[in-house]
Amino acid sequence: MPVLPDWNVIAAVIFGLFVLYFISRLFLKPLKVVFYGLLHLVAGGAVIFLYNLLGPLWGVTIGFNVISALIVGLMGLPGLGMLIALQYVLS
Repeated sequence: MPVLPDWNVIAAVIFGLFVLYFISRLFLKPLKVVFYGLLHLVAGGAVIFLYNLLGPLWGVTIGFNVISALIVGLMGLPGLGMLIALQYVLS
């Protein structure tokens, strides 16, 4: 005859699964924010890289750093335009 596990063990496993579920739900939201931030950072860096391929034709290039990539990633093309305008104003 098979031996059934103790009810305390079954209750502890079920409780542990609930705790694991709630902790994962607690950390999922901040991880999504970090993931989307990194996604915007990479997208902005790609746009700046593509612009710097064509920028020397017009005589303007943009510095490739984290801040400028984040500006372009979050603001899109208006952010790229702002960085280009800053290059003209500050040089």
